[in-house]
Amino acid sequence: MESKEPEQLPNLLLMGLIVEGGLTILALVFAWFGFFANEQPLAQIPTYPLSQWTRLIGWGVAATIPMLIYLVLFHFWTPKFYRPMQQFVDVKLKPIFKNSSILEMLLLSLMAGFCEEIFFRWCLQGGITSVLLSKVGIVAATFIGVGIASLLFGGCHWVNASYGITTLIVGAYLGWIMVWSGSWLAPAIAHALFDFVAMIYIARSPPRPSSLISEVA
Repeated sequence: MESKEPEQLPNLLLMGLIVEGGLTILALVFAWFGFFANEQPLAQIPTYPLSQWTRLIGWGVAATIPMLIYLVLFHFWTPKFYRPMQQFVDVKLKPIFKNSSILEMLLLSLMAGFCEEIFFRWCLQGGITSVLLSKVGIVAATFIGVGIASLLFGGCHWVNASYGITTLIVGAYLGWIMVWSGSWLAPAIAHALFDFVAMIYIARSPPRPSSLISEVA
């Protein structure tokens, strides 16, 4: 019987740099043509006072709490619909994170949080809202911006239905955090912080029973 060679795991940071860096470049290309949240120019960020940063960090940390509660619930209770997502996490993501250092996971979390939010929230959601604002009004433009950006966010994470729908819902949640906080930096902080905790959880949590994985294989 032939021995099976171990699967070559992707380089975590290289993968993040290519994917997340590509999203940032795409966001800046769109922004060059004026498609971004017009009330949030990136050039203003270095001029934010400490009180502004404190408020946005507070928003980001507070926004992370409901997502962490979901992570805890997901650990103890996995309905049948979510089992394909759990299988993907166990089979595909866990080996990658298990072989990664805390520093690697931190850097990838920061890249994912800030690069994805600058694209999906600041560029797409903000751009759509800004374009539609004068045509349909602030309420409709906001709902349409959040909705389209969330659909694209879920679609770009679509490895299966449960994973895609979950990320769509998370995208909508982060979209409204941007609306309520007034800045894309708040959802970016929440996104990065949650990803970091989730990566450590995935890497360090004990393996789930093989019977559960085989159920959805």
